[in-house]
Amino acid sequence: MSNTNHKVGEGMFVAFSYRLTNAENGDLLFEAKENAPDVMVYGATPDVIPGLLATLKGLGTGDKFSVTLTPEVAFGPRMDENVMELEKEIFMRDGELAEEVVVGAELPMMTQEGFTVKGKILDITDKIVKMDFNHPFAGMTVEFNGKVEEVREATLEELNPHHGCGCGCGDHGCGDGCDSGCGDHGCGGCGC
Repeated sequence: MSNTNHKVGEGMFVAFSYRLTNAENGDLLFEAKENAPDVMVYGATPDVIPGLLATLKGLGTGDKFSVTLTPEVAFGPRMDENVMELEKEIFMRDGELAEEVVVGAELPMMTQEGFTVKGKILDITDKIVKMDFNHPFAGMTVEFNGKVEEVREATLEELNPHHGCGCGCGDHGCGDGCDSGCGDHGCGGCGC
C-alpha cells in the first residue's frame, strides 16, 4: 500500500508519467503514460539524467512537475568522438553484409569493456561503416511535463542496482536497448 506522505529521496521507489518534448520546436520525443510509468529507485538506479533527479527530489505522489533542461543536465552535448568509423568486416555474415546493416538503422554494439551501446548507421562505404553513438537526444534542450504516480520505500530487490536498466530515455531500455540508460517502463527506465 502506498503512503502518500512519502517524498522522493534516497532509496525511494518512484513511478512517474511524463511527456518529453524538444524545447525548441515542441516535437514529442517520448511519452510514459500513467498506466505504464517509468520507474526508478532514487539514488540507486544508474544513469538517471541529473536534471530529472533534481526536479523529482522532494515531490510526493500526485505532484506534477514541469522543467526545461539544457543538454548539460539532460542527455549531454553531441560529441564528435562518439561518431566512429568501423571496419565493414565486423558486420559481415558468411561473406555478405548483414541485412540489418543499412543507413539509418540503430544497432547494438559491444564495447571493449563488455557494455552494450546503441549506434545509428550514418554511412556505409566499401571499407567502413560510420556510426553515431551519441544519445538520440544529445545536444537538445528538452522539456519534461509529468506527474509522480507513486512514491514508496524501495524493496530490497528494487535497491539491487542490477535489477534496473537505468534511466534516461524510454526508447533504449531492457528489451529495447538498456545500453543508453533508458527503460521500457518495467525494468527501471526513467527519463525519456
